[in-house]
Amino acid sequence: MFDINLISPWLEFLGQEKFISSKLFREQLLLPGMIIHGPCQSHQDKAFDGASGFRCKEWITSAQQWIKRPRSTWPDNKLVSSIVQHGVLFVPIGFKTSPNDCLEWRISFVMAEKLLMNSFSHTQLLCYALLKILLKDVIKPKHEDLISSYFLKTIMFWLCEESNPSDWKPDRMISCFLNCLRRLIYCVKHRTCLHYFIPDNNLFEDRFLGDQQDSLLETLLNIYLSPLSSIFTTATFRNCSLNIIDYPEFKLKTSAMSCFTYPYTFMSTGIIISKHSIVPLKRAILARIYFSDKDVCHYILSLMCNGYSQMRILQSRTSCNKSFYKQYYRTLGSLEIGSWSDVSSSWLLLASVMYQCGRFQECIYITKYCLSKCTPDKIFLYQNNGLEELTVFEKMKEMVGLRMACKDLFIQDVIFFYPFLVLPTELLPVTDIVGVTTFPPVVYCNVLLFLCFHHLRDSQSKLAAFRDLQLTMTEMYFIKLAPRTYDIVNKCYEILRNMI
Repeated sequence: MFDINLISPWLEFLGQEKFISSKLFREQLLLPGMIIHGPCQSHQDKAFDGASGFRCKEWITSAQQWIKRPRSTWPDNKLVSSIVQHGVLFVPIGFKTSPNDCLEWRISFVMAEKLLMNSFSHTQLLCYALLKILLKDVIKPKHEDLISSYFLKTIMFWLCEESNPSDWKPDRMISCFLNCLRRLIYCVKHRTCLHYFIPDNNLFEDRFLGDQQDSLLETLLNIYLSPLSSIFTTATFRNCSLNIIDYPEFKLKTSAMSCFTYPYTFMSTGIIISKHSIVPLKRAILARIYFSDKDVCHYILSLMCNGYSQMRILQSRTSCNKSFYKQYYRTLGSLEIGSWSDVSSSWLLLASVMYQCGRFQECIYITKYCLSKCTPDKIFLYQNNGLEELTVFEKMKEMVGLRMACKDLFIQDVIFFYPFLVLPTELLPVTDIVGVTTFPPVVYCNVLLFLCFHHLRDSQSKLAAFRDLQLTMTEMYFIKLAPRTYDIVNKCYEILRNMI
């Protein structure tokens, strides 16, 4: 039997009726050394934050529609039933503008939210984590508490319910994250963020003033236009050690296909290629002659020829006309050998040579050919290729041999070496001062087409190439998950946007 004396210290009269005062409840349960923060009591240094309240074991009437409303497949019936059985909480805080706020209590679905969060996939959790990082490091310093993590959580719940769980795949993480940003921008623009369990309650009602809304929208749009650089320039990421992310190449792998990343790694760090030394290339040629596994040697030789073809172009640019064409045809020969390394690298280097020579139509033709080869059935070679890709590679190798398997299946980033004279001058701001710079293949195709159409004054095709770049970035199509790659892609995007 319930003892009324347990709650008598918190009772307050309003007319003839007794109510449990949320204000008295908060104040009388306050522990020494704690302060009141909303419905919670917190340490002054914010090391601890907790709330007391009452549990209602019944699912409240105002949220009944949530149980049976139309949804995709999330949350499933089992999860919904579990959430309903847990009921809700009442925490001691009233509505700020209410005349009786000291008597009012907030309905909390924290138990339900915890169960929903626990059902999130890895990709969904990553998207939510990235949103919270941007909130903490980018949004709050400019706009204080206009946006809270609870709003972000609510938006995540709605997106997860409206979509199919299979949409939240690791290889679509950036695309999913951009969907989250788009929804947040939409909610702020229309001042509408419906409570997940009680949609009649608009969390953004009277939330922003006009100037506050405009300023917040500007910040969110800037994040959306440059999402990768926005994330990786936050204090959270700057304070993290990114060595493992930046240099995954040096993790040892056991699969045969992953071993093909090692020579590419040395190429991309500039260890093999030097314009002052021809010794490594001579060694590769001798190995091709004497080493028993000639296909492996041929693969390494093709990678090196792609690098050395750039060195020859550097020398030829200051030579006489006869010497220039002599070096030019030698370069074509090197790139022909280099074409055995993968689907597109050698061809994109050739397209770059055409661009540097002002032969824009030839550059467009070659670049479009490369785009036609960068299809989803190809293997984007990196250190963690999955079992399905390994199986495809092994079957292809058995059918046509190692060299043809590499040439027809592998897709890799395009490597440019310092001082980058093969690279279009418009892209020099993207490069490192010394060393090498790598570009995702499809991104580089989009950029190269844009630059060609820019010089040809073809505005319509130029805008189409820019839209293709945006789509490539959104879909993360053949783009590696690495901070340096994100930085390069975003710099390319900014350069092109400034040229429109």
